[in-house]
Amino acid sequence: MIDILFFGRMADLMRERRVRLDLTDAHGSLFRLREEIFQDLVDSGRITPGLIRMSVNQVVTHSDQPLSDGDEVAFFSVFSGG
Repeated sequence: MIDILFFGRMADLMRERRVRLDLTDAHGSLFRLREEIFQDLVDSGRITPGLIRMSVNQVVTHSDQPLSDGDEVAFFSVFSGG
């Protein structure tokens, strides 16, 4: 299983903050997981894939990151600070 967390606009769009998902070969990478979760929102124009940031086990990473059982994945919007 993997834990998936949503923050900010991602949580608003998903209407939940946390889900648990069985890890399958279909979710072998962060890219595939992102595609599965957000495809309807991308297709409807409610979100742009380039504006989705991701982390695995609290480390910001890129979509080619492989996933392992027990990982914590987070999706969040682009943000800035100063």
